[in-house]
Amino acid sequence: MKYCPTCGKEVQYDAAEICPNCGCRLPEMPQQKRNGPDRVIVLALAAILIILCIVAIGIFLPRYLPAQNSIAGKSSDPGVSLQDNSLSVGWNSMADWAKWEISSNWSGTETAHCSVYGPSILKGYDGYGAYGEYGSVVHLQAGSTDSSIQRTFTDPAGKGWNTLTLVGSLSASDVPSGRWLKIEVNDNVVFDADATRVPPGDGVVFAIPVHFTPATTVKVKISNGQKPAWGGSPFFMDYYSLRLSSENYPKS
Repeated sequence: MKYCPTCGKEVQYDAAEICPNCGCRLPEMPQQKRNGPDRVIVLALAAILIILCIVAIGIFLPRYLPAQNSIAGKSSDPGVSLQDNSLSVGWNSMADWAKWEISSNWSGTETAHCSVYGPSILKGYDGYGAYGEYGSVVHLQAGSTDSSIQRTFTDPAGKGWNTLTLVGSLSASDVPSGRWLKIEVNDNVVFDADATRVPPGDGVVFAIPVHFTPATTVKVKISNGQKPAWGGSPFFMDYYSLRLSSENYPKS
């Protein structure tokens, strides 16, 4: 409500431009007074919207982040645990190698000194990041050599896994029929093939998925070798990644 500055009479309608008593033009109301309440409402709505966004982020964002602190933190040696209950490990450092039991062996007549090759970490080869390499260097007369790595994993969630996926490559051989790779899970052979087959192939990168009886504790042993083996070149395997997961697959 406002008053006429000429006659002093009260004007009932704020929007009136002419005083109904004296007929004089009425001044406009100050802009800040007319818009004041609207501005308060806008600021209040903006504050409410910001609060709702913060609450929504706090509720939904953790669902899309890897559960490394909540799940992996319960395991003494968890690797990288994802929300789908899969577990992935790599060979990115010597600390990763320290988690594996490793061995290299050879037999036959030695023509020169034989030795273990690695373990070592390589970077930036074949388009991959850091990865591991391990095997042996032998000088033999038609002998044989093999190397293996072994490690036990326990599912901290207690749900278990039934699938293993190994990514790696065998060093190339002049006799691919004698270059072999074997994967064992809980003392059961789940993969066994020579380099004439793909996978593993001869000197090429492979990805091998294998299924096994579901278990919450999984002992993995990866072996490879060469027979016959001779002198000079190292027989090794490149280890890129290993993944344990629970997959649905057709029963044979």
